[in-house]
Amino acid sequence: MPGERNHAPLPESTAGTPENRRLRLRTARFSLGSAVTLCFLKFSVGIVSGSLGVLASALDNVADIFMSSVNLLSIRKAMDPPDESHPYGHGKVEALATLFQGAVIAITGIGVVWEAIRRLREGRAPEGVGLDVGIFVMIFSVVASWFISSRIRTAGERAGSSALKADALHFRTDIYSGSGILLSLVLYRVTGWKWLDPGVAMAVGVYIFAAAMPLLKGALEDLMDHQLPPETVAQVTAIIEAHRPMVADWHDLRMRRSGSEKQVDFHVVVCRDHTLEQAHRVADHLEMEIQEMLGNAHVVTHIDPCEIECPGSDECARVKGMIAGLHSPERDTKETVS
Repeated sequence: MPGERNHAPLPESTAGTPENRRLRLRTARFSLGSAVTLCFLKFSVGIVSGSLGVLASALDNVADIFMSSVNLLSIRKAMDPPDESHPYGHGKVEALATLFQGAVIAITGIGVVWEAIRRLREGRAPEGVGLDVGIFVMIFSVVASWFISSRIRTAGERAGSSALKADALHFRTDIYSGSGILLSLVLYRVTGWKWLDPGVAMAVGVYIFAAAMPLLKGALEDLMDHQLPPETVAQVTAIIEAHRPMVADWHDLRMRRSGSEKQVDFHVVVCRDHTLEQAHRVADHLEMEIQEMLGNAHVVTHIDPCEIECPGSDECARVKGMIAGLHSPERDTKETVS
């Protein structure tokens, strides 16, 4: 298409930098290993103590294992470069994984609430020496979940991975739910109220279900090419506006997310008296600044000729001087003019 360029190599743009890829894979493996460890501990203690709260938390970790495995596979697939069948890459595999995570979390919450209601009717409660072990394990679980969630969230923000951010949110729900379960075990030991354990488990189930809603909403927005947050749009707009009067006008700004990559395209209007080299120099500089600001981004511009009356030769010469002073993007480019 005349005037349209796509300078960043597609495989690198879609997958991100090698450091970004290593960070995402390393964090996904860490998440999976942590979920397996916590699940084993909680199930063992939950069976011994008979605490539904501990078993509910262990069931949540089963979902963690399942989803961390899906995360690892989806992140690997999202890193695949574009091919003939998927010219825009595979980034949306991460959004699909996030959607799947949200559905599993919601179903888990419903299951915990259902079991809590059944136990409330039966009047069952944790018993025996396993109760003390359950208290100790839940203390360990809350501390471990806080550390795991913090590490995964930091990596997700650095890598721009929606799948890792969703994983961090799930581990963060373990902190709050685990704290509630711990409180119920301690209070039950002091008061002997049988309704405490299933009652708190029910509250945990409701919380787990509620935590799934933002994940589902965010994943659906990514799959439907929802516009990026207003503050991000405002930052890109500010960069474009800062290039006036080299840019006479601009329009049709579109932004979306595909996995960890942000995709941006828009039209820039430049003076029709500029040479093709001058027009491309302005567009190149715009793309470079937007990519540097957004991080892992794929930016495409389309050059349109200006239709308004020329402001005069002096102003034209001044703008051309500004264009000549722009730093050329230090990257390989391939210009196609048709």
